Amino acid sequence: MVERILTAGARVLSERGYQEASTNRIAREAGVSPGSLYQYFPDKDAIVAEITRRLVNDFATAIAPALRRAATEEPAIGTLSILGAVLDALQEHAELLRAMVDRIPAVEQQAALQSVREHLTDLVHHTLAANRRALRDPDLERMTWTIVELTQHLLVRYVLDSPPVAREDFLADTAHIVLTFAYGTAAPERSTSARDGAPSG
Repeated sequence: MVERILTAGARVLSERGYQEASTNRIAREAGVSPGSLYQYFPDKDAIVAEITRRLVNDFATAIAPALRRAATEEPAIGTLSILGAVLDALQEHAELLRAMVDRIPAVEQQAALQSVREHLTDLVHHTLAANRRALRDPDLERMTWTIVELTQHLLVRYVLDSPPVAREDFLADTAHIVLTFAYGTAAPERSTSARDGAPSG
């Protein structure tokens, strides 16, 4: 029953948007009565929250292998690996992402995507810290925020807008922007301490 409701909720959210995704509409799409729906979810926001939680979990699971690989790769290669994994994960849920980004009000959207943002922020901050000596600026907080906002916007818009840009070219361009901003070069080399596993700070 829960799966039916969540599947219906995701479909209604994608097709109708947040404002029109009422519990009655979701119940009708799921083929259950509103009373049955309320036995599992108190309101629409609870359904959206669970859909979002599963989306975030799927996202984290999908990019985990790339994160593990990136930890042992040169920044240039690791950046491409991570960007590619994130792009694949976003494209896997393109319709739901479109509904969340383009149709859900900004306040609800930020709350729904907060977990994804936090995950990306931790990842970027950790990667920059591991290569601190190669950075062009020591302000990790500022650089982390800029990179997260920049890549999040570019990746999401690429998925939603489907521009006439090849995937490989888009990833290469985005990686170039990130690496140049962070390191002042498109292909920084890892410091000796980073390669040896010693603290770089």
